[in-house]
Amino acid sequence: MYQPQPQYGGGFPPQQQPKGCWGRNWKWIVPTGCLGLLVVVAALGVGIYFVIMSAVRSSDVYHHALEKAKSNPTVVAEMGEPIKDGLLVRGSIESNGLWSHAKFSIPISGPKDSGTVYAEASRSDDTIGDWVFTTLEVEVAGRADRIDLREKNANGVGSEENNNANDEGDASVTGGDEPPPPPPRQPTPPGHTIISGGVLNGKAVSKPEPTYPAIGKAVRAQGTVTVQVTVDEEGNVISASAISGHPLLQPAAVAAARQAKFAPYKLNGQPVKVTGILTYNFVLE
Repeated sequence: MYQPQPQYGGGFPPQQQPKGCWGRNWKWIVPTGCLGLLVVVAALGVGIYFVIMSAVRSSDVYHHALEKAKSNPTVVAEMGEPIKDGLLVRGSIESNGLWSHAKFSIPISGPKDSGTVYAEASRSDDTIGDWVFTTLEVEVAGRADRIDLREKNANGVGSEENNNANDEGDASVTGGDEPPPPPPRQPTPPGHTIISGGVLNGKAVSKPEPTYPAIGKAVRAQGTVTVQVTVDEEGNVISASAISGHPLLQPAAVAAARQAKFAPYKLNGQPVKVTGILTYNFVLE
């Protein structure tokens, strides 16, 4: 019986064309290439991280924060000595030529326990001023509250002057847990009576408004600053000190308070000194 034969044109079956390199190897080239790209990206990210962290670790604000933690009696009691910093530092230091802002955390450990230093500080670059810490505290594992490393004034408020990186009073640090006792009150000489006037804002003949500090605007610091003042018998402010408010705004408020003018206060017809507070409200526009 006749059976039809397949037609191949020339009488021979077609030969399969050989595959190229890509056709033979694409199944392993694709995953290997993707993996290699991921490795390169990861290595680049790690490299950038270590460059940034190296800059943070070499800064003066980093070393000041770390030394504060190492020398704090409460931290030493909780963690033991020596206290060492770890490698996985987080944060950054930014500068725009007018001001610098640092915010970072440092892992630390001692023979007894481990913890983390949290720091945030700013400074004015135009005068190369000292760093002013708005946050400087240690969180110890297992401890309910953080240990504040900033020194405090007699009112229990963190003192800007005591937070400077070049402060010569670091040797007298007591840990920041308890404010130092107020200085003993000096007896008032006869004829120099000082009375309390409470809030003096409405009693000022002249009360210049403070200039908003550029560094305060840069970090968006705002709020009310309270200044304690003493006014002499002629109505001039002879002393002024901030007792509350954002640390970056306090110097401007104190400078403005020193320029305030009052009508002389009298007690039984005699001019007397008066002490009270002035408040200044800083609001970002």
